[in-house]
Formats: sequence, C-alpha cells, structure tokens
Amino acid sequence: MRVVVITGGNKGLGLAQTKRFLDDGWQVHVVARTSGDLDRLGDGDFVFHPADLTDWRNTGWLDRVNEAAGGIGALVNNAGMHLKKPVWEVTPDELERRLDLNVKAVFRACGRFVELNRERGAGAIVNISSMGGLMALPGAAAYVTSKTAVIGLTRSVAVDAAVYGIRCNAVCPGFIDTDMTRAVLERDPARRAKIETRIPGGRFGTPEDVADAVFFLASDRSSYVNGVELPVDGGYFIGF
Repeated sequence: MRVVVITGGNKGLGLAQTKRFLDDGWQVHVVARTSGDLDRLGDGDFVFHPADLTDWRNTGWLDRVNEAAGGIGALVNNAGMHLKKPVWEVTPDELERRLDLNVKAVFRACGRFVELNRERGAGAIVNISSMGGLMALPGAAAYVTSKTAVIGLTRSVAVDAAVYGIRCNAVCPGFIDTDMTRAVLERDPARRAKIETRIPGGRFGTPEDVADAVFFLASDRSSYVNGVELPVDGGYFIGF
C-alpha cells in the first residue's frame, strides 16, 4: 500500500491533492486542525489526524501516522498561511505565525520524515512553496519571505537526504482559481484582467493542476527529479 501524508489536505489545494492520490489508489493521511471539507470525498481510503501544525516543535503527529500506517512513502507539506500586508505594517506576532507554520513546521517535518525513512532507503517529500517564493508579490512581505525560505529548505533537504534514497522537491503554484482567489479578485476586476494578460495561456490554474504536479513529484514517475522548484503558473513567471 502506497501511503502519503498531506498537511492541510482538508480543503482548497490540499483537498484536490488528497483526491488525486486517492484516485490513484494511495492511502492518504490528512493532518490539519479540523476535518474541513473531507466529507466531500465520501468513503475514500483516507485517515484524518487532528494536529496544530503551528506547534512546530512537536512532530509527534508524524510518528503517530507512521505507526498507524506501518510506514510513510511520501510527505506533502501543504499547510500554509497567507498575509496581505506591506512589510512596515506586519506585526511581530503576524510574522512569527507565518514563519511557524510556513517554514519551521515544514523544516521539522522534513527532518523527522528523513529520520523515519533512512533505513528504508526511499521516500519523497513535496513542499508547497508559491510563485511568491520565486518573485516578489506586492504587499505580501511576510508570505514571500516564508515561501522563499521553503525553496532554500527544499534544496538543502534534497542534498542531505539523497544519500538515503529520499528526494525533496517543491511546487510553486501561481494564480489558481480557488474560492479565496475569486473572493479577492471579484473586488478588483482590473487586477484580475492584468494578471490574465500576463499568463501566456490566458487562464488561471485549477487546484487539480497543482495536485497533478504534486502527485508527479511524490510518485516514482519522478524518481530522478530532486531539489527542483516547479512553477505551476501557466508561464506567468517567464511571461511578460
């Protein structure tokens, strides 16, 4: 049985990832504060594990999943937190919360996953960064800082863990058509039009587009891919 752990796999992009792995026959363990929208998936082979991932010093949730599943093949660090504020308005507490969840929790989960899989000599980690890890986004300094750090972490883990047969890659979603994105851009149609003209394909991505990329990097189909940051943005990063 192929087993994957997805943090924040209970809603949004994470829910699409959960469904993608379920569709391919994986057993999925979802770690999040609440069950969110998991009831939409019916009776799929998934297990929900409640955990506060902002408590980054505690990786006991990963040990519990590992014991319950009898081993973990892949870890997807998807859980994250955004913040729309310019750098001079971000409070110390707001910055700390983003770093706790977006960076420190991912750092610790990567380390513990490697420890659990060293003897097995296999495993894959996929970290969800963002286009904000590749370029500046207006008024999102704390978020951009955290997602840039995820890319550096991904490269470091890829180098250190390769000797144990463990790969680590990152996915960098661009503008994806989610409820949150629609809610923001419906209030600013001019910005949406500007964004769409920057995307060569002229459309926003779907959660399934991101899920397919995550699945590829977590599966054996990418067995010789290690340490990359894969933009899933329709060409936004390279277009002008």
